[in-house]
Amino acid sequence: MSESAMLQVLGAIAYGELKAYEGAKAKAAEAEDPEERRAWRKVAAEELRHHKGFARRIEALGGDPERAMAPYRASLDHFHGLPEERDPVAAAVCDFLGEGIAADLLRWFKTVADPETAAFVETVLADEVEHEGRAVAAVRQCIAGAPDGRRRAAAGARRMLLRMVTSSPGSGPSFLAFVRIGRPQALLGALAAGYVRRLRAVGVGPLAEVERLLRGGQAAA
Repeated sequence: MSESAMLQVLGAIAYGELKAYEGAKAKAAEAEDPEERRAWRKVAAEELRHHKGFARRIEALGGDPERAMAPYRASLDHFHGLPEERDPVAAAVCDFLGEGIAADLLRWFKTVADPETAAFVETVLADEVEHEGRAVAAVRQCIAGAPDGRRRAAAGARRMLLRMVTSSPGSGPSFLAFVRIGRPQALLGALAAGYVRRLRAVGVGPLAEVERLLRGGQAAA
């Protein structure tokens, strides 16, 4: 395994966790409901812990966190800076699937990382399981309570897929780091399987169902 590739992948993950912290902090500030505000503050604190932990792993392996994160700043800033969906149903689905991408990446990374890093990843995944459980319930409620909710959710799922392809942290030359670290086919398989599993969890998937719902909406229009 290439040590430089490991540092680059750690940099991508560390910066991704920093963006997740910023996003959760912003949602906490925007939340009007006190319970929702507390939940987002808890998520923000956990995401910051994750970021700092991955930065420490970079330092433990002899790297500089800022330098390791640098190749991923542009793509992740672009990904997180894309305009929010105007449709609240599509926005909820996009956020849910985006969080899932990060969790699937970590599950793959745990299988290729050194033992100390893998042990830390395990603690991060424990937090992510709790996050996803809350998110599934919230997204299903959002879809069920909205007119034509499943079709609107399908539109959000397709847009997130496009975002994954065009703005992923491993896009461009930096993707070589993910390939060099090992098991790239397992990574791609984990991302695809996770995407489909989450669509099913919120009552939208599989992918064929997404396309059917979208075609139905176009015919109705």
